[in-house]
Amino acid sequence: MKEVRKFALIFTLWSILLAPVAGLMAAGQEPIKIRFSHVVSENTPKGQGALLFKKLAEERLAGRVEVEVFPNSIRFTDEQVLLGLLFDDVQMAAPSLAKFRSFSDSIQVFDLPFLFNDLEQVHRFQSSETGRNLLDSMIPRGIKGLSYWDNGMRVISANRSIRTPADLAGLLLRIEPSAVIAAQYKSLGANTFALPFNRVSDGLRLGLVDGQENSWSNIQSQRFHEFQDYLVETNHSFQGYMVVTSVKFWDGLPADIREALQQILAEVSVEVNRIAVEKQRSSREAVITAMGPDRIVSLSDEERAVWRQAMQPIWKEFEHQIGVEVVNAAAEE
Repeated sequence: MKEVRKFALIFTLWSILLAPVAGLMAAGQEPIKIRFSHVVSENTPKGQGALLFKKLAEERLAGRVEVEVFPNSIRFTDEQVLLGLLFDDVQMAAPSLAKFRSFSDSIQVFDLPFLFNDLEQVHRFQSSETGRNLLDSMIPRGIKGLSYWDNGMRVISANRSIRTPADLAGLLLRIEPSAVIAAQYKSLGANTFALPFNRVSDGLRLGLVDGQENSWSNIQSQRFHEFQDYLVETNHSFQGYMVVTSVKFWDGLPADIREALQQILAEVSVEVNRIAVEKQRSSREAVITAMGPDRIVSLSDEERAVWRQAMQPIWKEFEHQIGVEVVNAAAEE
């Protein structure tokens, strides 16, 4: 018993003596580095969101976290960045929702044409249990969804006027790599070409493609409209992003840092979505001014109904792959 007490006393003394050293070691630890890669310019909603995340994280977790932002595909394209996360070359990214098909079939629901009537319906779905579950749908493949970010609804630009679905026949359109998006245009007689985002301007300028689909802010910030003759306001699908990280990185963070970053992301997401609404409005006005209002086609309710009817077979084609319950949950919001 005496030996046990003696050992306990020695252990206590050593603990007291080593405590300052341990504190110094902890204080001297390198901050956790978070490299955040994205493909758009810093004046877009996503670009501003990444910078705001950096600002708040480094203010609230000073000395413990450092964030480096890589815009404009400097580090990776959206097609490359998910592997970059898995190999820990970057720790955060915000790819377009269309990029996640290889990791989760269900996320393709956001690409279904004319499923969502407006941004408010998108938000209701994202906030629902089904929408929140999609954030975790890639965990078995090592990717963790953290938040949704807006960038508005997609519209179509082309080198000829488009008003009806039949007007797309014969055109070659740049799209994101998405089976749903490719199928929707194929069903209308158009051809598609999946160019990386940072090559779209060159593709339009050189005439490699006849048109493309994107949000107003992407069109205006990348000057796509300068190489197009017409634009049709279809607002046919959601051009949004998911902020993601790797499961390994996220689970490896100290609990208090993880909770703080999650809270920061929640705040940043509110601001990104506010900026996105304003940016869509200002970008739309800028594009219309630059192109001229006579080159912008706005659909009537009746014309939009024709487009929606033409796209219904695409819902059926992909509903079992996406999940009937997911499609129905989105449509019913």
